[in-house]
Amino acid sequence: MALIRVEHLDKSFASRHGSISIMRDISFEVKDSDFVAIVGPSGCGKSTLLRLIQGLDHPTAGSIFFQDQKVEAVCPQMAMVFQSFALYPWLTVAQNVAFGLEALRWAPERIASQVERYISVTGLDGFQEAYPRELSGGMRQRVGLARALAVEPAVLLMDEPFSALDPLTAESLREEVLQLWRDPQLPPDAVLLVSHNIEEAIQLADRVIVLSRRPGQILAQVEVDLPRPRDRKSTAFYDLTDRVYSLITEGGTVFAPRTRPAEGIPPAG
Repeated sequence: MALIRVEHLDKSFASRHGSISIMRDISFEVKDSDFVAIVGPSGCGKSTLLRLIQGLDHPTAGSIFFQDQKVEAVCPQMAMVFQSFALYPWLTVAQNVAFGLEALRWAPERIASQVERYISVTGLDGFQEAYPRELSGGMRQRVGLARALAVEPAVLLMDEPFSALDPLTAESLREEVLQLWRDPQLPPDAVLLVSHNIEEAIQLADRVIVLSRRPGQILAQVEVDLPRPRDRKSTAFYDLTDRVYSLITEGGTVFAPRTRPAEGIPPAG
């Protein structure tokens, strides 16, 4: 049984000039243990798609199912990590992590135990009483990740979570997310990642869904059958990256041509 099933999804918005179609006829599944990435040009509806899947917004047509139950409101079995961190600046690290648990009306003792666990899991020990303004971007994103994981979601939704970080911090957090996903003792069961970075998508995911320019439609679902850890300088990695770039380019976007890196020089991204 699929954890998430998206069937013939359309989304449009009304404007003064008429209806604007954001995406059209989107269908795919996310199963247990999947790590799926969604890529495509700016404006194709990637972030909107995540919001629809979690139940934060509603489709114009089509349906979304979580464990065969139609998603018609916010789904508590999914949690989101945002690009902009989306932390409450007046709350401490511990209070931010606890926020979702309090909304679920957990007992205070259970909340305290869960907050302590996921602060430790995400490397935030010693920062419990710090405020977001006192943290680096990487640490703030760790708080966002801890808050999402604390509710122990079946599916972790990630909306360009590394794009606001410096390259070294982003790489460190990518590896930590992979470790969490692969640990059977920790949530989530599956990850759905939106990224504008094609190399990042291929590094992390086992399947990459490629969307066209607006209105977003699925151009292809590319299987990433590469051993982990993945070598960005390998021919196989390069060929998959080039394939996805080519798909998006043929879909009408303006990505710069992909060039093979010189010997000994890692590719950008």
